[in-house]
Amino acid sequence: MGLVGSVALHLPLVLGWTLLTSPFHPNNQHKTWNRVLGDKVFYHLTGQLSVKQLQWALGDTMDVYRDWMNTQKLPLVIDELGEKARLLWIGQRRTDRVILYFHGGGYLLPMPFFVPDFWSYVLKELKVKDKEAGFAILQYSLVPTADFPTLLRQAVLAAQHLISTGVQPQNIQVVGDSAGANLIVALLSHLLHPVPELPRLTLSAPLRGAYIMSPWVALTGPHTGSVIANGTNDIIGPGCIETWGSLVLAGIRDHPHLEPYLEAARAPEGWFAGLDTVVQRVLISGGDAERLRDSIAGFADLIATHHQKMSYVPQKHGVHNDPYFDFMLKGRPGKGELTPIIVAWFSEGFE
Repeated sequence: MGLVGSVALHLPLVLGWTLLTSPFHPNNQHKTWNRVLGDKVFYHLTGQLSVKQLQWALGDTMDVYRDWMNTQKLPLVIDELGEKARLLWIGQRRTDRVILYFHGGGYLLPMPFFVPDFWSYVLKELKVKDKEAGFAILQYSLVPTADFPTLLRQAVLAAQHLISTGVQPQNIQVVGDSAGANLIVALLSHLLHPVPELPRLTLSAPLRGAYIMSPWVALTGPHTGSVIANGTNDIIGPGCIETWGSLVLAGIRDHPHLEPYLEAARAPEGWFAGLDTVVQRVLISGGDAERLRDSIAGFADLIATHHQKMSYVPQKHGVHNDPYFDFMLKGRPGKGELTPIIVAWFSEGFE
């Protein structure tokens, strides 16, 4: 079924049935009807539409950023990094406290339109706590326009740019969700094991923190456990993990030395030894209803063996990137159980 047919014909039927059955669904019965509908819309579109259709419909991260900033009546604040990468600031540039954000989307899709609403909320909460911070979004190239390690090169450029403009590493907290979380892990891996073909990132001190939300650390499976059990509970449509992961991994088919940077769950033993020397604090979160739940929990266990200041928060009834979806249909922002934890973690990092 094509884009128009899937949205105009099939989706209303799916949403109607979802609402009728939500009181009896173990995960949906805990959500507002806005959340139930928003989650199902995302599940339907990612499961029914091809990558090309989604890319056509969603545009790029610059489009999302420009539209959101215009809606908020804020001026665009953009840093050109080279290599077709940019930093897009929400609000003014800062050097004292900076959050560097890598968006998700399977390395194939732009930042979702509702994600800036969530981080704007976090920034306002930090301001209330007298921890006002700058927020810089990395616009990186998407697959198949570019392949890995180009995306990692752009992440390195982003960190280098902040440091070159006067931001101390200990004043930078990085955050990423899904594929963006994967990119954070790749950046940390590059600090521990520099990729020969990429510029080195030299830090005068460890980064202050890394928040890794719903990390995509096993790009093609395994197809067991939560991948199957949460197949209809999550917002990730059927086939996405396999299809999207294969598209991303195709770019490194002839470069096996890059596999540990993309497939953190399958990295060699000891790969993350010394992690505490490049980042002071790590927060990992995931949801009970995620298809990726098991791989996220396993990754958290792995990181815990190498970093004493690692916290893992499994959100009850949570889906993939759950905190964002409170903001998708303008429901009750900030009311999810994970959101206050995120705010508190960033606040503590900026002490």
